[in-house]
Amino acid sequence: MTNKPKILIFIDWYKPGFKAGGPIRSISNLVDYLSDKLDIYIITRDTDYLETESYKSVLSNQWNKIDAISVYYLSETNINYKKVKSLIKEVNPATIYCNSLYSLYFSLIPLYLSKKNNIKSILAVRGMLSEGSLNVKSTKKKLFLILSKAIGLFKNCTFQATNKSEKKDIENNLGKRYNIKIVQNLAEKKQIDFHRKQKDQNTLNLFFIGRIAPEKNTLYALNALKEVTQKVTFDIYGPIYSDDYWNKCKTTINQLPPNIVVNYKGVLNHQLIDKTLKNYHVLFLPSTGENFGHVIIEAMINSCIPLISDRTPWGNLETKKIGFDISLKDSNLFAKTIDKLAIMDDVELNILTKNAHQYAVDIINDKKLIEDYYKLFHLTNLDG
Repeated sequence: MTNKPKILIFIDWYKPGFKAGGPIRSISNLVDYLSDKLDIYIITRDTDYLETESYKSVLSNQWNKIDAISVYYLSETNINYKKVKSLIKEVNPATIYCNSLYSLYFSLIPLYLSKKNNIKSILAVRGMLSEGSLNVKSTKKKLFLILSKAIGLFKNCTFQATNKSEKKDIENNLGKRYNIKIVQNLAEKKQIDFHRKQKDQNTLNLFFIGRIAPEKNTLYALNALKEVTQKVTFDIYGPIYSDDYWNKCKTTINQLPPNIVVNYKGVLNHQLIDKTLKNYHVLFLPSTGENFGHVIIEAMINSCIPLISDRTPWGNLETKKIGFDISLKDSNLFAKTIDKLAIMDDVELNILTKNAHQYAVDIINDKKLIEDYYKLFHLTNLDG
């Protein structure tokens, strides 16, 4: 038995899965930082993102001990209203914490049941109300938002926004009557020393990690490379969300000049990310929106320079001399920046990589972020 508050987390995909990217990292990092203060339970699927085969390392349809917390992996046949209801009753949590705006069984039903049973609820929308996200399948999403407001689906729910921009997105799309708390995602707890990059002049090693999807702007990145004049290698890691979108990407790859080499490397297991990033200079991620962008922090802690869009929480990077955040309206500026970085010698480049590394260290060690989570979950003992 424990006197720690019970928190029941619903999330479509969780460890040992890794293909869903950021949300898995957000919850895994929360567990690392807060499991000593919270009695955490997680309910998730027993498959990874875009997969149908169950995990081999866990037991389906029962509780598993993962990182000292309890995780219940639901098989596809057991994902239903009755099962969700029974698990909530079994855990009897103080708070239900959901991590998707649209997921029927891992957000909408848990939120409905929390309201029905007078349980506190928190919803992290995970960037799903950003302009870039709403532009994908926009008609269905707009209809959902209209209906959810009409029936009061989110009444009494606390929204977690990870920055001021996301708070504004919530207010613009759902209204200002909700309780919205700005609590930034937690970066992974890790210590990695600065790694000096080796680089030949007039060359550059770029990488992309994320879903091969319109929101991540993979195709945009490839088109921007058409204007690059220096010798560049661009390695792409991530699950293919749409074959049609990936075919468009492949068509563009075939149109690139010979100085640009693109390799699709499949999905990168998170456990291999630190080892893999030692070989790269720059993260190239011109996504249409990130409410946090775990891979951006992962890149910087591994001494890589972020070259990203201006639609993330990480701004003024060039002024800080740690990277570049560029408007998506100017794809040519991305190309010019890649050429600029390629022309640098390793001494000049490593000034930026060292600054980027230190910036990530400061974010990871920011104790105020932990305090924000204590407040979100109504914890008062910050030191004990």
